[in-house]
Amino acid sequence: MYNHVMRTWLLGTLMVTNNATLATLVDPEVQAVSLLLHDIGFDQSPNSPIVSPDRRFEVDGAIAAREFIKALASSKQWDDHPLQLVWDSIALHSEARYALFKEPDVATVSTTIHMDFGGPGNGVTRAEYDAVVAAFPKAGLRDAVLEAFMWLCRTKPGVTYDTYVQPFGERFVANYSAAGHQTIDLLLSAPSD
Repeated sequence: MYNHVMRTWLLGTLMVTNNATLATLVDPEVQAVSLLLHDIGFDQSPNSPIVSPDRRFEVDGAIAAREFIKALASSKQWDDHPLQLVWDSIALHSEARYALFKEPDVATVSTTIHMDFGGPGNGVTRAEYDAVVAAFPKAGLRDAVLEAFMWLCRTKPGVTYDTYVQPFGERFVANYSAAGHQTIDLLLSAPSD
């Protein structure tokens, strides 16, 4: 995952640098911290101080990033607004359908992360993209992400129901079942007047 976060940081920097409008709107520190820490909620260390039993990994990561910034001596330069942008960027990074309608900082973080999987775009040329991938190869990315999603489905399935992670549990994790835990189940079990 290290190479993935490094690629996203570099691709995000290129995306903003190559776009005069974004360069005036996106805070480079907010973007860098958000991209470098966006997957910290995948920490699989035993007794991780970052991972909760009941929150999505994106929210665990957003909380951890905010606390990390607050703990730094230099964080006095960060007021509530950039802290909120980092929180939103990390919490919403995997949900482009929401992130793209937030502030430019939040939208560019989500767009950049998706670019790492889908290829160049948004002002990043093929040559720039290939140079970043050459410096930080993608070898093992698919398997690392697959393992992280399966880990979520095994360790805290309740936060995976009705999300994009659910199909990974259904397909790859023994005894995983979203039956009875989805929004449709809640609605259909509600009394009908």
